[in-house]
Amino acid sequence: MAALITFADLTARPGFDNADQAEAEAVITDASALVIQIADLATPWTADTVPDVVVPVLVNMVRRGLSNPLGLSGEQLGDYGWQAQGGGAMGLYATRQERAIIRRAAGTLGAKNATLDSDLPLPAWRGAGAGFENEFLDSL
Repeated sequence: MAALITFADLTARPGFDNADQAEAEAVITDASALVIQIADLATPWTADTVPDVVVPVLVNMVRRGLSNPLGLSGEQLGDYGWQAQGGGAMGLYATRQERAIIRRAAGTLGAKNATLDSDLPLPAWRGAGAGFENEFLDSL
């Protein structure tokens, strides 16, 4: 699976000055795979075709993956402590809002069509054709 952004794209944004390149590239590849899976396109995006609106989503996913790889929501160290608020995704996974952005960019937000097949035969009244319906309606 190819990464949708490069390490240079990542370090061009604030907060990644001291990022380890090998670790960041691994997380970028993982985040890219998740974005491609969420987009659910017949032809997956590449680094050249990924929409610009998806790049910040990838950057935020990578930021969470690098800064909080265990997905912790709180920590207490002596007098110091912090607690994450809300039920948002921690770690590498996309939030609900990020999923919506990805799906909107992919054009897969909303309802889809599904073709259903059945091996069951049609009832006799369904196979009678147009004449049957007309005779039935005339009798009313």
